[in-house]
Amino acid sequence: MLISESVLRLLEFEKALFPFAENLRGELGERALASLAPCENLEQLETRRGLLTAWMDCADRYGEKRVPWNPGAVCVTDLFPSAKRSGLLSGEELLKVKALLALAMRVREALSGLLGEYPAFEALTRRIRDFGPDLEALAVVEDTGRLADGASPKLLEIRNELEALKRAGRKTANRLTEDPNILNMLQERSLAWRGGRFLLLVRQEYVNRFPGLLVDRSASGNSVYMEPRMLSAVNNSLTLKTRDERDEETRILTELTRGVLARGRAIAEAEGALGETDLLFAAGEVVRKRRWTLPELSRGTRFRLAGARHPLLREAAVPVDVRCGGAEGFSSLVITGPNTGGKTVVLKTVGLCAAMGWAGLPLPARDGSVVGNIDAVYADIGDEQSIEQNLSTFSAHLKNIVGILKAATPRSLVLLDELGAGTDPHEGAALGIAILDTLRERRVLTLASTHHNPIKQYALTTPSVETASMEFDADSLTPTYRLLMGVPGRSSALLIAKRWGMPEDVLERAYAALRAREVSAEELMGQLNERGAALDRLERRLDEERAEAARLKRDFEARAAELESQRDRIIEAADRQASDLLARAETASRELIRGLEEAAKSAAHKELNSRRQDIQTLRKGLEERRAGRAAREMESRPADFVPREGLTVQVADSGIVGVIESVRNGKARLIAGPMHMEIPVEQLVETRKTAKIAVPPVDTSAMMKRETVPGSLMIRGMSVDEALPLTTTYLDRAYRAGHSSVTVIHGRGEGILRREVHALCARLKYVSAYRLGGAGEGGYGVTIVEFR
Repeated sequence: MLISESVLRLLEFEKALFPFAENLRGELGERALASLAPCENLEQLETRRGLLTAWMDCADRYGEKRVPWNPGAVCVTDLFPSAKRSGLLSGEELLKVKALLALAMRVREALSGLLGEYPAFEALTRRIRDFGPDLEALAVVEDTGRLADGASPKLLEIRNELEALKRAGRKTANRLTEDPNILNMLQERSLAWRGGRFLLLVRQEYVNRFPGLLVDRSASGNSVYMEPRMLSAVNNSLTLKTRDERDEETRILTELTRGVLARGRAIAEAEGALGETDLLFAAGEVVRKRRWTLPELSRGTRFRLAGARHPLLREAAVPVDVRCGGAEGFSSLVITGPNTGGKTVVLKTVGLCAAMGWAGLPLPARDGSVVGNIDAVYADIGDEQSIEQNLSTFSAHLKNIVGILKAATPRSLVLLDELGAGTDPHEGAALGIAILDTLRERRVLTLASTHHNPIKQYALTTPSVETASMEFDADSLTPTYRLLMGVPGRSSALLIAKRWGMPEDVLERAYAALRAREVSAEELMGQLNERGAALDRLERRLDEERAEAARLKRDFEARAAELESQRDRIIEAADRQASDLLARAETASRELIRGLEEAAKSAAHKELNSRRQDIQTLRKGLEERRAGRAAREMESRPADFVPREGLTVQVADSGIVGVIESVRNGKARLIAGPMHMEIPVEQLVETRKTAKIAVPPVDTSAMMKRETVPGSLMIRGMSVDEALPLTTTYLDRAYRAGHSSVTVIHGRGEGILRREVHALCARLKYVSAYRLGGAGEGGYGVTIVEFR
């Protein structure tokens, strides 16, 4: 996308990125955000979007600390120009390079380990080279920036000699301070180290008597620093050795600097990759905290923004739904409405969202927003009056628009604010219509705002041109800042003037002038605007009522199903009781017959046969009612119902609720409490009831080895009804397989799955403890379950 610096300033692109700046972790990310610009082509944009999508998914799955970071790492490439001139980087500067390269290696290692799951990270890892040899060379720089003694054999030798000289100097000084005559002359008994030489602090009155040379005066002026003659030889040797040490350190630093500069290009690429990594982190935080969304990418030249807000308006922003181009059916959108009604904000919001979308960033908009294939953004917004160039407001706008007409292509987005303003209204309107028609014929994606009635009428009557207006509340005489698509607006200048206290006699003269000029089109547009706004409010109210009716319908159906289930359970219990009574009566009759005499048995058998017919009739009725209940349950089963492992089901015409363990040859193996049973799949119906879970015994057989059950379960993205049965079965199998602990990956989101998983763990008797993941375990996106 081509977008000039002047247009980015008009859209306030840099200021609008403040939510990302607030979430950056250091200087590297700040540099990356400052240099961020829209991508040049679709391929580059798809790469950048793929990186952000992979980063957010990885952070949700493994936690933010999966990729390490060091807030103290800073940009070092700024040090290179002066280092090239002087040939030297100081120890402190080399320490900064060392910290950057160490972070680069850690980030490279972490991202490389994730390439199997997230191939998009290769765009970062290939920009971070292997800095192992460089870090090994820089290991001689200590954390204070000082070169280690072992930086070179010569440096080690020199420092050893320096230490020996210092020990000799201290020994000589101790002999001096033990001399009573010398001790009386000293202000302090301790040995001072100034300018690389050993000195003693002597009282002012003993300057001429002390055996040594005056070197310096103390801050108080009451004493002086003097070098005893006995220490002169040691001090001279220390000075020479200190110079040798400095020369050797300079040689080593020069050599290290040469190595760093030789890798300057690779370091610059790594610095950029690390900055982009921090920017990905910030973008993910903006999505999580502010609920911004990554728009869909369309190959057509179009855009659709749902609930878009200008970031700089913060909480005061009114969301707007705006669309144009391609599949929307029109390539030009003319926005009308009152002054201060929000027309310019809409234009800037569209341009800003297009630029941010092509920068690969999430937008301040809802899901369903689309940004298409736009090759450039051109804008004429605001007052471009220039005294230096002797340009009036109108001339400045014309100069800008002429440049836009020369450069715009069918894939460009053009934003024109107050089209035709700044000159005679009739001529301005005619020029505005000509500009819009030229852009329309070229199929340029165009958004324009205007107050001119002829331009409004052009938009209403011309194919491929749509109108929209900013809503104005005539009762309160204030704009609502809502955009009404498909409805032309009126300027409402006199209403706004009334709100700001314009005298009534002046307003009456204005209305009389309007009536004299017969501006019926403006009145018609005003009425249409008011009706459109009323219809829009009615549509919103109908949507709310429709949603409430749908909720009530769901509640009613659920209640009806529950009542039907209760009725069936009552009838089933009565049928079971009746069946038991019949069985007991039949048994008692047989016992009674066996106890009768032979003469009475014949008559009793006849009576029993007669009663048996009645019992069979009753049992047939019981079976028919049972079959009817089962048929009703099967009819309520969805047509696409497919029994699968982990699904909670109920056996038709029974209270048995269990979890499917496996499905084979038309039969499902069901776990219901302590029971395992095989049921034909046609007798199963899906249910929301919770299956009772028994504490499973630990299975030590070869078929349940730990390796057959993975150490983690992924349920992120599932509904509660899908996830809970699957989690229950998994925990059962993991416990019986001998795992001591497992990980359930539920993601962060709104925490619904996390709470349900925790509630399930609290119910399971064989779970001893459960907790959220810690650093490196996945954070709040996972739960660690430990077994007894």
